[in-house]
Amino acid sequence: MNPAGAPDGRRGHGQPGGTIAAPRVAGAFSPTTPTLVFVHGWGFESGFWDVLRARLRAWPQHALERGYFSSLPENDALPGGAFVVIGHSFGCMRMLARFSPPAGALPRAWVAINGFARFCAGSDFPQGVDPRILRRMASRLHASPAAVVDEFRRRCGAGPAGACPCPPALVRDLRTMQELDLRDRLPGPEAPWLALSGAEDPIVPASMAGEALPGKPIDWLAGGGHLLPLQTPDWCAERIAGFLERNGLAPPAAARAFSPAAAPAASGRLVGTERPSGVGARFGAAAARYDRHAEVQREVAARLAARIGMLELPERPRILEIGCGTGCLTRLLGERFAEADWTVTDLSPRMVDRARSRLCLGGTVRYRVMDGEHPALAEDAGRYDLICSSMVLQWFADPAGGLARLAALLAPGGHLAVALPVHGTLAEWDRAHEVLGLRSRMIRFPQPGALRLRRSELAGRVGLERIVTECGGAAAFLRGLKGIGATAPRPGTRPLPLQLLRRVCAEFDRTGARCSYRIAFGLWRRTGVPMEGRTSA
Repeated sequence: MNPAGAPDGRRGHGQPGGTIAAPRVAGAFSPTTPTLVFVHGWGFESGFWDVLRARLRAWPQHALERGYFSSLPENDALPGGAFVVIGHSFGCMRMLARFSPPAGALPRAWVAINGFARFCAGSDFPQGVDPRILRRMASRLHASPAAVVDEFRRRCGAGPAGACPCPPALVRDLRTMQELDLRDRLPGPEAPWLALSGAEDPIVPASMAGEALPGKPIDWLAGGGHLLPLQTPDWCAERIAGFLERNGLAPPAAARAFSPAAAPAASGRLVGTERPSGVGARFGAAAARYDRHAEVQREVAARLAARIGMLELPERPRILEIGCGTGCLTRLLGERFAEADWTVTDLSPRMVDRARSRLCLGGTVRYRVMDGEHPALAEDAGRYDLICSSMVLQWFADPAGGLARLAALLAPGGHLAVALPVHGTLAEWDRAHEVLGLRSRMIRFPQPGALRLRRSELAGRVGLERIVTECGGAAAFLRGLKGIGATAPRPGTRPLPLQLLRRVCAEFDRTGARCSYRIAFGLWRRTGVPMEGRTSA
């Protein structure tokens, strides 16, 4: 089964089934470079792959959609030309069934992540799952579909679906998992094979995984669960890229993209993740009018400040703020801490100036222009009791990597507190595009599962809340985005032609002109265990 998944039942901003070409960099790929075909598993959707796909963008890509949710029609069409299957959990099984002989065009290679060729137990497969569990799930799906799907997601460490499940599609594939045994149909030596599994997978445990893929070597991740593409996308991407390169299926530039030696030493992120261009300049241009349009930003800052107010902090804490903007969160914290040692930062010099001019903080205050994703602080800056950020990390090229670098700056007992919109935010705007067969140019919001910090020195959690606003129409919605400077398009896209944009706006207005924001609130505390190294650049 695929507990793999997007913490959200709707897909990401990529169009389901749509093929994305590799970047047009001279020499980066050739017409013979295979398309990576991503296949999600049971109870999830194509947006599950967004985090991993960003790290493999040197290849052309295509994501299949199974249609488990009402807003996402099934799209199982394959791209033309050579392709490589990357299947997660049940996605691996159903592609094995699809390409059983006779099958026509076959994959050039296979990647199975938390995969299996048999799932349910039998006399010759005692390691499998009791089929009665799947039968009970199927019987409950028609009466309580959301409860069944969300309970399954929780077992896997994912959040609730947040969309309306389609019981017929879900029941169909539960029955498939009960019935199929494809262990004798695994690809032969002519098709390169890579299997990645987690040693602590709660759905496909280690004792089952080896027997479910007999004769196939498995690359194990110690401590890994059933959500490897979300929990450890770098680990997955590095192994997939190396596998494809070894088998002559990689663009010439791919080796550089995933070579640890070639990656920027300070960034700790894979080449291939990308921040939208001009973010700092756009927000700087909006500094003077930002507060008139920042209703949601103020609400999120207030909710984050309330959470911070409940933390155990020194009477005069050392505070580092990332992305202060005009000071929404800073002002609220200033009301809670009469005295503090403040380092207030933003990527935009104009935003820093704006915050400085309107804030009155007690204690020692430093304002800095700094890229919070790669914090560059003086060597004598010490460690912080509180590092906080509101509505900023969605602009990071690699939010998880940025969070890890910030966590390394915490003092023992220090707290990291962030709030940001995640996958499922502005779903109404995306849907207005989808109805017309278009792709939104909005940035891809991170998956909540990608924000988990799993270092042993940190304890914490990520909670989700939903904020719904009445936009007053598409025109007002777009003016609001421009008013706060949040108009940077997704990398690699161009703005819609005006005629198409007008059609999207009309559809958005027709369906109610509401905007929903899915906000993740992450709170972590550093224990007294020393953390290795400190990244300050």
